[in-house]
Amino acid sequence: MVDYTSEDGLKILTYLRLTNLTQQEREVFREKWPEFYRGHGQDLIRTTWVLYSEALPFICGDGDRGSFVAAQIRDMEFGERLEESGLDKKLKDGTSLKDIFAASPERFASTN
Repeated sequence: MVDYTSEDGLKILTYLRLTNLTQQEREVFREKWPEFYRGHGQDLIRTTWVLYSEALPFICGDGDRGSFVAAQIRDMEFGERLEESGLDKKLKDGTSLKDIFAASPERFASTN
C-alpha cells in the first residue's frame, strides 16, 4: 500500500482543476491530512474529497450557512470532476499516481 501525503492530495485537487483554495485552506489541508488519512482507511481519494468538501469550508469558514453551502458545492464539484477525469478508475486499475500526473502535464499549469 502506498502511503500518500498531503502534497499528493493537493495535486489531486490540481489534477481535478479545483485550484480555488486559499493559503489558509492549503495550510489546514496539510495540517489535518494525517488525521483524516488514517481516519478514512488511508484512502487517497476519499481523504482528499472529505478534507476539500466537508472539512475546509467549516474549519476555515465561519461555520455558518455559507460554510454549509460551500461544502455542498465543493462536494458536487469534486464528484463531477472525479467522474469526468476517470482518476479513481485509473488508480483502481493499478496506474500509479505519478504516471497519471506525468501523462497530463497540462493539468498542472496552475498549481495549489
